[in-house]
Amino acid sequence: MSRSGVNLDTAASSKAPARPDGDPDDRDTAGGPETSRWSRLARPPLPLPLVGALIYAGIRALNVAVAAFLLQHGAYRERGWSVLRWMRSSDGGHYWAIAAHGYTYPPGGLDHASVFSWFPGYPAAIDSIAWLPWVTIIGAGLIVTAVAGLAAACGLATLGMRLTGDRRISLLLVAIWAVAPASTVLDMVYAEALFCALASWALVALVDRRWLTAAGLTLVAGTVRSTALALIATLGIAALFAVIGAIRARQPFGTWWRPLAAAALAPLGLIGYLTYVALATHRLAGWFWVEKHTCHMVFDWGVSTARLTKGVLLGDPPVANVLAVAILLAAVFLMFWSLTERIPVYLHVYTVVIVLMTLSTSANWISSKPRFLLPAVLLALPLARLLAPLRTSVLVPLIVSLALASGWLGLYLEVIARWAP
Repeated sequence: MSRSGVNLDTAASSKAPARPDGDPDDRDTAGGPETSRWSRLARPPLPLPLVGALIYAGIRALNVAVAAFLLQHGAYRERGWSVLRWMRSSDGGHYWAIAAHGYTYPPGGLDHASVFSWFPGYPAAIDSIAWLPWVTIIGAGLIVTAVAGLAAACGLATLGMRLTGDRRISLLLVAIWAVAPASTVLDMVYAEALFCALASWALVALVDRRWLTAAGLTLVAGTVRSTALALIATLGIAALFAVIGAIRARQPFGTWWRPLAAAALAPLGLIGYLTYVALATHRLAGWFWVEKHTCHMVFDWGVSTARLTKGVLLGDPPVANVLAVAILLAAVFLMFWSLTERIPVYLHVYTVVIVLMTLSTSANWISSKPRFLLPAVLLALPLARLLAPLRTSVLVPLIVSLALASGWLGLYLEVIARWAP
């Protein structure tokens, strides 16, 4: 339900007839033709998803400019990093190596089992265009990241419009997500942009009740990141509500087989990769064994994260730890705040599962936890609603300032603090 009590599952159809850009029809019923003409002239001429993509692209360009500037000055320059090295660093090295050599890389290098920590969907996307003339593996990775990020921005703007019917809030949703603390990975050879694109459009499909589309996108997301578990749970809850409602209404099977089929199809991507790793490692829980023994990541119910947070609050911690814990506490606050939004319950499930998955894994990779929160795109919704009444002349400098701060933070944690994002 929206704040006005309109059923969000039919929000698009319950409003006035829609223009191609998703805005309500601009026919004027009170002010006459003259008012209608000026109303049309006052509207942004570009479709909403395109405007969202342009905002996202501008923020990403600013982020790269910040990195290029910082890497040439002060302590950053002493590290000897180039922009390209930064873009392909940390997990990026694993992704492009998998794209180039598959899961057999590299002879005499990393322990072979550790390579299974990284899911195949993103390397497969890289490999699918790396054969083009003059396109290197690294270049292909950056292309996939850039295109996926634009697609995620379009999907998020569309999702915001479905949920709020407000163009300004929808665009702010994109902007806030694009300046999130870990958003620098959206400029790098990392899988987050691709996963967020799949997740955003899967949620749009769910709100629109396009069950099989949502299932297909969730299936593919399961080959990109384990965070797909949140999408699977979300689709399962939505399908359960739909099937129960149809049975209670005594609707024929033909009207509710799609949510049932979607719930069955959605987990296949994640299950398929976990099965592959189990066969390759000869262990039933092979992927979890790899995570524990080579990446030292386990599910510990958040005990280590709570211990680290306590140490930061009561001790004398490094600056990097303070920043990371501050981001996690802010995410918890935003999670509870987002629960006040009158959106479908299954969308709340999606947000809560992602935040809980981030908090409940071991804290030895605390630097990666802000990145794990990036798919929780709806954490930005209450902030977007809060900021929407501000003038554009205030919002633009605010978003630019946040983008500069985000770019600095990501580079500081990786280059100076030497934390892998």
